[in-house]
Amino acid sequence: MGLFQTARMTLKHIDNTVVVTHKKCQLDTVNLPWNMEVGGTDPTDWYDLYTIGWKSPKPIRGDYFVDEKTGVEYSVFSTVFEATNSLQLRVTQYSGKTP
Repeated sequence: MGLFQTARMTLKHIDNTVVVTHKKCQLDTVNLPWNMEVGGTDPTDWYDLYTIGWKSPKPIRGDYFVDEKTGVEYSVFSTVFEATNSLQLRVTQYSGKTP
């Protein structure tokens, strides 16, 4: 992987339709403790996701990225900022368990 690349991702729509595969991304942790969402019952981790060298297709809220190495899913929950040759957005990972 490159200097900033931390993952190769597949982008999917909420209906599980594959939009694009094998895209280079950088995934940075935003929070240390869990965020408790949905009335304090659903723990999540937030990440900033940066695309590396691509800006199309542009993800929308409800889309999700799947890490091709680990299978972990990250849901898009922010608007997307377009830079010169990349996109920047925030994603969340649901833990699936209640602390």
